[in-house]
Amino acid sequence: MHITERSPFTPKLPYSFHCTAFDANQYQDTDYAFFNQPFPSKLKRAVAKRKAEYLAGRVCAAHAMTSLGMANFVIQSAEDRAPIWPENTSGAITHSKGIAMAMVTDSDDVLGIGIDIEHNMTDKQEQELRDQILRDDEHAAFELLRARHEKPLTVVFSAKESIYKALYAQVKAFFGFDAAKLVKSDDDQLRFVLTKTLHDTLPEGTEVAVYYQSAHNMVLTECVHLKR
Repeated sequence: MHITERSPFTPKLPYSFHCTAFDANQYQDTDYAFFNQPFPSKLKRAVAKRKAEYLAGRVCAAHAMTSLGMANFVIQSAEDRAPIWPENTSGAITHSKGIAMAMVTDSDDVLGIGIDIEHNMTDKQEQELRDQILRDDEHAAFELLRARHEKPLTVVFSAKESIYKALYAQVKAFFGFDAAKLVKSDDDQLRFVLTKTLHDTLPEGTEVAVYYQSAHNMVLTECVHLKR
């Protein structure tokens, strides 16, 4: 599989990151050995696209960690499929249709990072998926976001994915899109509040900020969960 260093985005968060483009149609199982990554047994029966995405994400993570001085560390997956990062390290991986990115930090004040890349939904998808992604009490803030971005539901969907990744490291339990309510947006940041208590340190009403940006028909969102 051909993997090339490429970043259509410049992340807002000040942490180590690496982004690549890859062609899943060229994937072969031997690519794992070529890129010095172990082939996970749980992907043995997965389709080539899934294997390629997993590999591209791990290649990005390896590069991001190398810049932190952690070369040759292999990111395994836990039973819940979350990446297992080195001790005292937080990170996130995302991929979407041939683009993969990883972000990592060893900063003491970071409890979790969430990043998500999404290709823009079609107008039909934005209409059909709206009720699955938005709360009833988010519509006013959503309409204000619509004035700023042509694909507002793609942005909110991606932002809620990033929130989930950033908070999951501490919550360690599934929570749905309804757990975060969009309340405000500006040109590069969204503001959410938690609608339920997810953890002792994440009570109902906690504010969560998410950066967002667009490029090449894609959206990148970023969220960091900091010690309080």
